[in-house]
Amino acid sequence: MRHTTQHYRVKSEKVLPEAEMVSNEVSEAIKKKDVSVESSLSPSMAGALSMWYPRLRSADEIDSFVSRFLASGGENEMGFSTTFSPQIIDASCQRGVFPLAFDIGGSFVYGPKLHCQRYLTQLQSHVKGFPTGGDDDEGVFMVKRLQVSKKYTRERNLSTRAASYDVFVNRKEDVAPVLSLIHAQHGENWLCHGLRVCLVHMFVNSERYRTKIVFTAIRRHRHDVGTDAKTESSGGSAMCNRAHGDHVEAGDLVAAEVGFVVGDIYTSATGAYCASGAGTLQLAVVGEVMRSVGCKVWDLGMGMDYKVKGLGCVPFPRKRWLALVFERSQEGALSGFIDSKLREEFSRGVSVRQVLK
Repeated sequence: MRHTTQHYRVKSEKVLPEAEMVSNEVSEAIKKKDVSVESSLSPSMAGALSMWYPRLRSADEIDSFVSRFLASGGENEMGFSTTFSPQIIDASCQRGVFPLAFDIGGSFVYGPKLHCQRYLTQLQSHVKGFPTGGDDDEGVFMVKRLQVSKKYTRERNLSTRAASYDVFVNRKEDVAPVLSLIHAQHGENWLCHGLRVCLVHMFVNSERYRTKIVFTAIRRHRHDVGTDAKTESSGGSAMCNRAHGDHVEAGDLVAAEVGFVVGDIYTSATGAYCASGAGTLQLAVVGEVMRSVGCKVWDLGMGMDYKVKGLGCVPFPRKRWLALVFERSQEGALSGFIDSKLREEFSRGVSVRQVLK
């Protein structure tokens, strides 16, 4: 997962054109039966690209695609496809291939990435495949390592109405604001239009796919309407013109994340935040939420210092990672069970204090 050290500042007006764009595409993706997107890459360019990157033409080719990487023995991590489709993304995730996109001459193509190393941490101790040594804390997520600001862990207080915060997971009304905040912070990057609409489709049609998409939103609590209030009444939280240290209004979105579940492995894909200290809050909350619903492994992708020091991540070389995914994804109903628990327990909102207690 990409994690920014700089706090997001919106410099434009209250309603951002990009936020409207993302909101509109989410609405369309929910309505459509087929959200597949073909890249505008020319056949000649695709042919040239295939000389450097393995090409994935359909979901049925995912096993041979992975085999080509393993046979090469090199350090290449990227492949490509001119098609964005939920089926290809689902197949990629199930085989341990991360769903990305990259820009070729102004046109985004699907970029399935098979990392040379993935950085993982355990949400439960003694997971098979993790290092076993003298240090019981090695490779284990411990929320106490993260110094979450106390302002985010206050109890709800109806008398004073002091700021407190709630986490919502897999609430349909949060999908557009979550993606809008991510787009506002990172721009039209690897989580491009083609990939976004596929993830939205997989989320609203979760019963069709083994990979379960997860949207996490952290908001300031609204005392007047309760935790299950509609996002539309939350003050346009993904579009706030708020700088570092500015007041956070009730209902405002302060942090968001998109990820997915395969078996009992949760993978963080990307996230964003728009208040001081909310990035650390996001990590702490996501780890504890996923632990509580039965995820045993947290995959954070490429190695970064904060993942090792703050989250207890350890590196898994490519073959070891693929073996772990294969083993932990064999129980077909497990990811569905976790998805159901997330929706049942967190879609109406749970206080951050309760999650981090």
